[in-house]
Amino acid sequence: MNIYHIADKIINVIKDMIDEQIIICDTKGIIIASTNQERVGDYHEGSVLVIKNKEPLMITDSLTINLKGVKTGINLPLFFNKSVIGVIGITGEIEKIKPFGEIVRKMTELLIHENNYYEQIEFEHRSVENVIFDLLRSKKVDRPLLDRAETLGMTLDGTKQVIILVINKINSTLQNQVWQYLNNLIPEKDILVRWGNNRLFWMHTLSSKKIKPDFLKTLQKACENNFPIELHIGVGDTAIVGDLYRSYEEALIAINYFPVNTRISFHTDLQLELCLQDISDDTKKEYIHRTIGTLIDHKQLLHTLHVFIENESSLQKTAEALFIHINTLHYRLSKIHQFTGLDPKRFKDLTNLYLAITFLDEHTINSNNTSSFSYKNT
Repeated sequence: MNIYHIADKIINVIKDMIDEQIIICDTKGIIIASTNQERVGDYHEGSVLVIKNKEPLMITDSLTINLKGVKTGINLPLFFNKSVIGVIGITGEIEKIKPFGEIVRKMTELLIHENNYYEQIEFEHRSVENVIFDLLRSKKVDRPLLDRAETLGMTLDGTKQVIILVINKINSTLQNQVWQYLNNLIPEKDILVRWGNNRLFWMHTLSSKKIKPDFLKTLQKACENNFPIELHIGVGDTAIVGDLYRSYEEALIAINYFPVNTRISFHTDLQLELCLQDISDDTKKEYIHRTIGTLIDHKQLLHTLHVFIENESSLQKTAEALFIHINTLHYRLSKIHQFTGLDPKRFKDLTNLYLAITFLDEHTINSNNTSSFSYKNT
């Protein structure tokens, strides 16, 4: 166990418990953290004796004369797995600080064990992530990969299904919290790992049927009720583990296209979208520019167009969804026609507008809602 990278964290926690100066020394007697930054890097002879004897040392006024770099106070050994990994010192009048000594030591050791626990979890997660990455990259399952997976408790036999979850915010802390939360809700044999800055990769093992939409909706709602996020879900088709990359690629495609009034997309449900995904990004951007480029700065009109399309061109339903009078809707549709030259009430023009909105939605999702093309009301 390495105490160096958490020494400052320990100091910051313990200093709120007592008013006295605190130091932490490594096994060589060097002060690696302190409430007094000027002491960091100094040699502390008292801590060397504590390391050697594995016992607390009361540093009296007389010892401050004989020992290098010490001050009056208490030095206590820090144990991890029965080995001394460092020393914590409290400066001050011995009788005054003595009652705090054992409490501070136990609190510090608790922080060390807690940090080690989370380090192990992170190491295991990275190991699982590497197995998944190698599996997708190599597109085959060899013996070494199977051995690594087995060591980590991963099940690679049976039929799989890849599900990609996208959080609409780039926040590593939030991503980690959602990951931990969902890990307790998904089936036991499934694997869930953090994937990039705002995504989660879910490898579902089929027991009998594919992942059910209602189950995904339940998870989505639970996450959005517990965290300040929107969760977008793309689902690939089933595949054996050797073809897992196909399911992964399908999930990536699905995440760009969603049915009306939902943020869950199954690749098996895509139709026109299968053709659209083969169009290059440059072509999509140019198409957006030529059709609705003049609407980019008019968020209300863009939102109106989106709702009009979602409600299948129904004027009545669109007006109700927007909470506006139908005459106001006619006015907005007229303004869209004026800005774009495309009339939303004409089938051909609406088709062009639909494609442009679809490309814009895709661009918005890929840009994590940070693009200048983002228009949706919040």
